[in-house]
Amino acid sequence: MQPYLYLLLWFTGVHSLDKFRGPPFEVTCPRGALSCEASMDCDIDNINDDLPDLLLTNLTTSTILYCKKNTCVPCIRVQLTASLEVENNSSLDEIGSGSEESIDEDYNEGWIEISTSQPDGGITRCAEVKIRFALSRSRPMATVELSCFPAAMSSEIRVKASTNSDVLRSTHKMEDCTLKDFLENIEWCKVPNINITLEKELQMAVVEIPQNYCMMFKHEVMPAFESQNQLDGDKLEMTTVYRNFSDIVPCLCIEVWSATIEDARRSKRCPFSDAEFQGNVWRLSRLAVEYKGNALQWTLSSPCNMSGEIMLCSKSGDGEFCHEIPHSRRNFQVNKLSEFKSVDPHPSLCVKIISGEHVNISCPFDGDVSSLWIVKSKLNRSNVVMTIDHAINHMNFSICIMEGNKCEHFLQKIKQVNQQKKQIDLISQDCLQIWRSDVKFSPRITVCPFEKYARARWTPLMVLSLIPVIAVIAILMVKKEILKGCTEVIKWDYNTTPTGSPRKILLLYSVDHSQFEKLVGTFASLLDGLNIKVIVDLWKRKEIGIQGTLPWFHSQKAEIVEDGGKIIILFSKGASVKCNAWLNSSGDSETLSDPYDGFMAALNCALPDVTKGNVSGNYIVAYFEDLLNKAYIPEIFRKVPIYSLPSQVPEFLQEIGLPAKCVSDQKKHGCPSNISKRLSNVIKECRIWEESHSTGFRELKKFENISKEQHERVALIRLPTKIKNLSIV
Repeated sequence: MQPYLYLLLWFTGVHSLDKFRGPPFEVTCPRGALSCEASMDCDIDNINDDLPDLLLTNLTTSTILYCKKNTCVPCIRVQLTASLEVENNSSLDEIGSGSEESIDEDYNEGWIEISTSQPDGGITRCAEVKIRFALSRSRPMATVELSCFPAAMSSEIRVKASTNSDVLRSTHKMEDCTLKDFLENIEWCKVPNINITLEKELQMAVVEIPQNYCMMFKHEVMPAFESQNQLDGDKLEMTTVYRNFSDIVPCLCIEVWSATIEDARRSKRCPFSDAEFQGNVWRLSRLAVEYKGNALQWTLSSPCNMSGEIMLCSKSGDGEFCHEIPHSRRNFQVNKLSEFKSVDPHPSLCVKIISGEHVNISCPFDGDVSSLWIVKSKLNRSNVVMTIDHAINHMNFSICIMEGNKCEHFLQKIKQVNQQKKQIDLISQDCLQIWRSDVKFSPRITVCPFEKYARARWTPLMVLSLIPVIAVIAILMVKKEILKGCTEVIKWDYNTTPTGSPRKILLLYSVDHSQFEKLVGTFASLLDGLNIKVIVDLWKRKEIGIQGTLPWFHSQKAEIVEDGGKIIILFSKGASVKCNAWLNSSGDSETLSDPYDGFMAALNCALPDVTKGNVSGNYIVAYFEDLLNKAYIPEIFRKVPIYSLPSQVPEFLQEIGLPAKCVSDQKKHGCPSNISKRLSNVIKECRIWEESHSTGFRELKKFENISKEQHERVALIRLPTKIKNLSIV
């Protein structure tokens, strides 16, 4: 074998280390000395100063294994060359001419102190070596080999050899457990294989290790993640562990170590792929929020590192659209406490987190508190008076007028009624945005008070238009008899599917709860599959987020009317309560001016037409018969065609311009019977959900009859400062 190959095998760890089994600190002198001995006593006081000095050269160190029975530990072997300077060799002539005592003294003796220490002040070991040389006319020289000094793996050891007149130093770097001989012979380095099986059917990972070993699950993230899982963070003394797929993330690692060795070496594996379990990172993350002083403190707890941005935003009503508050956007770091300073704790204030394709909006004050300030409006003859009531003295506010996508400065004077009340006599009929200007971050509340009281100004107009309306009705009654015969001739061809550009419908509904929103989504999807262009805010959230809720509904209504489409008002319990509360409010009553969730904004578009009877075939009312009694639909909508679903699906489809029958070449999902079946399944789930949450719906019903005094009393609920944990889903 070539010399360079030996060198390569040495550096790659293929060579085998010597195993030393003798007593500790055994010294040998292979060449040039009569004898040598070592002791662990390095007391300099015991050394004879009359002994001649030794000259030291060639100090080298090497790693060996010190083995006792079946246990081996890393050890350092020290080699050096020692020589004795002879000043007078006249005694050589006297050898053999004296007594036996003279024969015993036919040698020279010297000593060496060899020690090891760690740079950080760790364990220091020392040995004293005595060497005897034969008397010689030349300088006696010997090779000294001392075995051995125990040392910790991966440590750096300083080696020192000294006499009275000479000192040699060297540094030895001890190998770690990656060395083959250490893995095979040192118990501390031995770690078992971790057997991991992914059981797809059980949706569990099975982790198996040998007996007499411990394991621990840890998340590779800093700062550390405080997991709620009982399997995490603690030593598990079991050979088999089952873990649900839902509790696994890509940075989850498994540590295994010996249960029989103190401070045993740990083996770590992170075996879970990013693609399969990446979604759990977002699901297991939590946002903890606490309001202290005027700061909003937050911590995003996550099992793995994530990058993204966090910001504050303004949310209006029950929709999921949230407008970013200027200058609040920043990068977040997981598992670290941060804060927004100078924050207004308003119910419309939310925290938005964006990470990759994931977006989460959490509103820490929603539902738990009433605002420290509230906007009310009151009809005063032909004008609208808007007041801002606030619980803290000398609050300052900014107002702007919404014009399209811009918000222009509000020029009217704001009257200070008292320290906790401001008043404005509105002139402009545009919508307004109001926010606190005495804090850095405040939600912008959209207010459209003139739309609320528009019907009060329509009433005189309706009286004046009664005469032409009656005349038009009379003409239509005459034409009805003429057209009656035509309806027998003009039949819908049930054997054809609508062609050309799809009909458009705008679907208006109230988000009573998540299960009802799922039902609306299913209903819209079924209609979308029948060559109908369905417009529903559930699918247009990005557009609404850009335009704003009210402008979006107004623009969609105008487009539907222009294209001859249909506007479907889908009534539910929540929709009935909100609509009745709207219709039953008197013209001079005070109302909360920011109830504009998606459905309330939709009512701003639809109610003026329905109130004036200006429906002209554009409006349809529908409801799910298992979820709502028809009697709860407000009387004002009885002039509009009303359909009960799913029992009247065929008639409903015919009303919006679709065939009411199925033929053999029609798509299966387009059949009314199949539509009814698919709706029935989701309606059943929705009904079960509502029955299990009946308490909440009783409270919703009470809202319909809430009095003016109750409104004011609710507004005075004081804001608590407790922590609210919000799950990111």
